[in-house]
Amino acid sequence: MKAEKLPLEQHSKRKPPTPEQIRAEQKRQAEGDRAQIKANLPVAANSSTALAIPDSRTDVQRYLDEIAPASIVGRLVKFTKDGQFATSDDGTVIGDDVDFIALVDQTLIGWVKFGEEGEPPERHMGLLYEGFVMPPRDSLGDLDQTKWEIGLDGRPADPYQHHVYLVLQRGDTSELFTFATSSMTGRRAIGTLLRHYDRTQRTRSTDYPVIRLKVGGFQHRDDRVGWVKVPVLAVVGRAPKHGAATPPDSSLAADMNDEIGF
Repeated sequence: MKAEKLPLEQHSKRKPPTPEQIRAEQKRQAEGDRAQIKANLPVAANSSTALAIPDSRTDVQRYLDEIAPASIVGRLVKFTKDGQFATSDDGTVIGDDVDFIALVDQTLIGWVKFGEEGEPPERHMGLLYEGFVMPPRDSLGDLDQTKWEIGLDGRPADPYQHHVYLVLQRGDTSELFTFATSSMTGRRAIGTLLRHYDRTQRTRSTDYPVIRLKVGGFQHRDDRVGWVKVPVLAVVGRAPKHGAATPPDSSLAADMNDEIGF
């Protein structure tokens, strides 16, 4: 079935949470993750000893984590194997003419391990701009590569993957989305956006970048692979942090006025 582009006019029946509410909830989760990791750190550093982090969730929390992961705000967006941005719940492709306010200071980073089918994923994540530091990979266990499943490239695949979650607010409807990625190209796209944000904060501390989800690419060195599509988060303007729910200024002049320091 051919996917349809997400319409420009779309109205949510429920009032979306404010950026402040989102940040408060994610901060609470991040502090819980840090406390859990700190409580289980070994007394003496020993890289050969795996860090065992117990699962202290209740049965209700496990169930809710499985059906509605708290780290995903709004609707989940992924960059598909076909090289398109699409919502995961219905596969609808998001056009490159839709403005999104990137709530970059609510970006979650960390490790995610997907278990057996039916089991909720194991997450060690926190807010990047709240000081969260990813724990060393070797502190999480599962280091025996002979026990890893074989990946698509024919080699053992690490069960823990480096994930980055970027919260987006659609400019015309205020609907919330989360662009989640674990690929190198996806993380690089978000990283480039965060560098832009960090530079602009030197002169304008109250603005979020306004972006459009576009598709770029490069010619793979292996001719059999050919052209490889990659996600691009193109900055087209800016929006005040305290008015993120209002229509953003995505004019060319707005973005060209940025004073970017190096």
